[in-house]
Amino acid sequence: MSLHTGGTVILFTSLVAGSRVGGGVAASVLARRGRTPEHVPTVIFGRHPGHGAPGGGAVPDAVFEGALDGLVAHGSHGGAAAILTGYFASPAQVEAAASFVDAARAANPGVFVLVDPICGDGTPDGSADGLYVKAETAAAVRSLLVPRADLVTPNAYELSFLTGRAIAGPQDAAEAVRSLAVPALVTSVPGTPGALGVLAVTGGEAWITETGRLERVPHGTGDLFAALALAEALDGADLKAVTRIATQRTRAAIRATLEAGARDLVLAASEADALEPVSLRRLGAQRPAWVMGLDGCPAGWAGVLIDLNGIEPPRLVVHDSFRAALAAGERAHVIAVDMPIGFEDAPSGKGGRACERLARMRLGPRRASVFASPLRPALAASSYEEALALNRAAGGPGLSRQTWNIMGRMAEIDAAMGPALEGCVHEVHPELVFAELAGAPMAHAKRTREGRAERLAVLAVHGLPAGLFDPHPFRRKEVAPDDLLDAGACALSAVRIAEGRALCLPEDPPRDARGLRMAIFA
Repeated sequence: MSLHTGGTVILFTSLVAGSRVGGGVAASVLARRGRTPEHVPTVIFGRHPGHGAPGGGAVPDAVFEGALDGLVAHGSHGGAAAILTGYFASPAQVEAAASFVDAARAANPGVFVLVDPICGDGTPDGSADGLYVKAETAAAVRSLLVPRADLVTPNAYELSFLTGRAIAGPQDAAEAVRSLAVPALVTSVPGTPGALGVLAVTGGEAWITETGRLERVPHGTGDLFAALALAEALDGADLKAVTRIATQRTRAAIRATLEAGARDLVLAASEADALEPVSLRRLGAQRPAWVMGLDGCPAGWAGVLIDLNGIEPPRLVVHDSFRAALAAGERAHVIAVDMPIGFEDAPSGKGGRACERLARMRLGPRRASVFASPLRPALAASSYEEALALNRAAGGPGLSRQTWNIMGRMAEIDAAMGPALEGCVHEVHPELVFAELAGAPMAHAKRTREGRAERLAVLAVHGLPAGLFDPHPFRRKEVAPDDLLDAGACALSAVRIAEGRALCLPEDPPRDARGLRMAIFA
């Protein structure tokens, strides 16, 4: 999914004054994420019908249609980043919403449309009817809104209704989504005994994450999931990340609600940083597909491995040499390493290679973490003084002791590298990765308590649980705590590289005299 600019999100769904459900949930989530919700209610209730008589009723069709006309007259249709549709009270409301989507798309082809086809909750195997809206209203959502969607978020029963297919498990659900020809996140998919899954399907790929069943799940969790998914999509996350993060945050809100004994969702918990780890498994995958992040450490190279297929959990490794990492049994097909690859014979500009200058520009308060690489002649030095002299003789500046201390690692990679390895081995910079994943450079230095906490939170949100790193599992004389966090960032960059989503600085990298690409990925 691509990043959608603009701050307004138009909501067509319920307004329930006394319960945290429907448009109230969506508006709260989106506002917390810096979006401006514009809510046109389809019904106005005092409370959720699950608590008893809700009071209120459906918004008259003419009033609803008139409100949409007012939005168009105000220009809201052309300036919105997204439209989210949820609960409808009549086919006429659905028709009006579909016409509004068409007008919005005509004025702004980039508007993102998420359809949460709220119509029922029952057995998805076709054995019982669980519709709680009129059949003609549900049919209108199916025929008019789903085909206009960029993403749909049905539960398994609703997917069964939309497609006319029984859903007995993840494979049935994946095939049903493909028949819709619209990317989907499907909740409450029957999985292994005692578990329910969230299934993500787009194109030819399908991913499933399973969590244990919870009793007494509060009302509004589907509304929360859809709003969180939309917020992540608008922030540029791909469908896998949308699924993982929306599942994590919805799960956190459910647990907080149950622990508090509350009747309504504790929404604030969905914004917490300490989230339960959630892993996604590629549907149908038979074996792991590893990528690895590497960072230099006193013992050699600290590594974090991630299975792209989600069959195996992430794991930590330490290799005594770079060649050992290349030859390791996992046979990682992408390795992202925090070390320069490719060296200039003479400086192309002040501040090191072009990739380093560009990375520094993006890092603001963390720009000092990007060192200027030595020139290639200096790699042959056997002492700091010799390296200093060789670098200056080639036209470069002086070298810091910190740079000299890692030049052995640079030479080690340089000896192993050739253009043929570029499809596998990529240079990355952890601080740039953290900035890209978080949307801004880290606020604190990595060796401070605050810096460690904020980096752990970023890793957790992107699928590497804090428990993998904390408490620190190695002797500090062999692997420092920040080495391991940096390796985790490198591993997440390896995932982005493997999936074709990584930033590359510069976009068209130059090559050194040996033909090696000089680029930093994130």
